[in-house]
Amino acid sequence: MSALQVARDGAPPDEGRGVPSSELGPPGHVEAVADDGWRLDLLELAPPGGTRAHAVAVLGHAMMVDRRTLFAPDRPSLAATLARTGVHTLVADLRGHGSSGPRADEGGRFDYDALVADTGCLVACARARAPGLPLFLVGNSLFGHTSLAWLGAHPDAPVAGVVGFGVCIWNGRFTASTARYWAKRALIAASAPVVRRLGRLPARRLGLGTVDEPAGYWQSTVTWLAEERWGAGVAGRGGRDYAAGLARVRCPVLSVVSDGDRFLAHPDDAALFAAALPRHELLRLGRHARAPALRGLRPGHVAMVASPRSEPLWRHVAGWIEARARDASREP
Repeated sequence: MSALQVARDGAPPDEGRGVPSSELGPPGHVEAVADDGWRLDLLELAPPGGTRAHAVAVLGHAMMVDRRTLFAPDRPSLAATLARTGVHTLVADLRGHGSSGPRADEGGRFDYDALVADTGCLVACARARAPGLPLFLVGNSLFGHTSLAWLGAHPDAPVAGVVGFGVCIWNGRFTASTARYWAKRALIAASAPVVRRLGRLPARRLGLGTVDEPAGYWQSTVTWLAEERWGAGVAGRGGRDYAAGLARVRCPVLSVVSDGDRFLAHPDDAALFAAALPRHELLRLGRHARAPALRGLRPGHVAMVASPRSEPLWRHVAGWIEARARDASREP
């Protein structure tokens, strides 16, 4: 089953029908208001009774999907796994996705830079909900790199660590294969007339995901490939260089890559991206995995966070967060 199929369904159809955790109560809803007034909806999962929270984490999804890849009440999930282990968990629908509409098909318009700026709003929300706890940002693809883009511009932000699942940027600098680079350019080129005509990328109609993306956001990916950059605004006209900001990210970053993610964030490409970070740890799934429990896992791009088969990975990530939270608590 491909990553794109998992993105549509949330989990493969033959698995994940059990209750994720009978110990967790129903999630609450929290609203965060972005600087421009856009309202962001988050689900809040507190650790079960008797479990003391040692960290707070904001979870964010990939593009063309919503937070159902991270949490669903009828199957095991990354969010429930973290909450059970003592992480006060906030699961965001990013701007224009899920309950944080309007969506692109409803007239919602925004660009990549707005998603980056929203990270600051989500950080403030998490600190207000769980003051004093070490704060982590956990992102599949899109939220992973928007978080790092924001941290590069705010290196003193109170973030204790970042976990990125399948995080990479599409341009030549972060693409290890020439063939893969030109395949990406061909895909973007093929999408351009469709996006211009409809004013959005019709991900649902094309079978690529569950949420359409607006033209303003999609245009950013075209720019990154065409101009060999990753940044805000227009190249050469004072726009922010997000790629340069990676060197300013001070917190530890766990970059999770998978042998099963063959195109969207190929392990070799994601490794190039992670190498620009001062404090990064690469966790590769598949035959190269160091941990025996992870060698049999080869999830796709979204399946890393959406498929219940990835539960051993989620437990590993929970342990990494707990260890980094202890380190953060010892820092002056």
